Amino acid sequence: MIDIHTHVLYGIDDGSPTIENSLEMLRVAERIGFRGVVLTPHYMSYTNFVSRVTENKKRLKALIKAVAEENINIQLFLGNELYYEPDMIQMVEAGEFTTLNKSNYFLVETMRHDSSVEHLQEFLYRLQAKGYSTILAHPERYDFVRENPNVLLDFIDKGTYIQTNALSLTGFYGSASKETAEIMLEHNMVQFLASDAHRVKSYELMERALERAEEIVGRKKFEQIMNLNPAIVLSNKGTIECSPVEYSPKKKHHFFPSFRKTGKKRLGGVGIQ
Repeated sequence: MIDIHTHVLYGIDDGSPTIENSLEMLRVAERIGFRGVVLTPHYMSYTNFVSRVTENKKRLKALIKAVAEENINIQLFLGNELYYEPDMIQMVEAGEFTTLNKSNYFLVETMRHDSSVEHLQEFLYRLQAKGYSTILAHPERYDFVRENPNVLLDFIDKGTYIQTNALSLTGFYGSASKETAEIMLEHNMVQFLASDAHRVKSYELMERALERAEEIVGRKKFEQIMNLNPAIVLSNKGTIECSPVEYSPKKKHHFFPSFRKTGKKRLGGVGIQ
């Protein structure tokens, strides 16, 4: 399996504080079956999580060396998790942050509360206009998705892929995120499942989370969102299938506006090296 969203890179953000902690996280990740891990430290100017790519590469090099010395069988890749801010588009060409493994895929998050869907979509569109592909991180944690999971059909239709945190399925982020993540998986709205691991505990809880995900989607789809699609991102080659189905809420849920079905496949773009 390949984990495309983690905070394993030490001393950068609110994730792993030390290289020793990073190694312990990776030992557990290896034990539960991960063979590739993308290090995606936050880039969030309002929290001062703004470590430059050059510094991240130095820490990546040191961690790769330590992983080899500890005989941990995991390959490491570098990326960022971008926190959407209105002026961030100007930072793209300045090289302040990086795509996932130098591909054309950016991992993007937004505010959990009071997010502007229109402004977020405009930002994602502007990234796509520059030739990038966009992945929206853990939308099951955002209020606007919890209120209406079908809003993701519009994001997918407009070219954005969806990444869900596996730990949401355990109730780690609360019952609302758990229920929304289940709906998203049941309705084929998820192209990537990842850990968003910040601590050793994150990976210790992943085993049950992954079991639950496979129970929901079946083995074939599980393999697609945990291995095949992440491999497409890292190689920057291949087709990511997107065939989401509209969610019809039961009576106990709030009424959600109707969205049309959408089903399509999209090709990965040309790599930016």
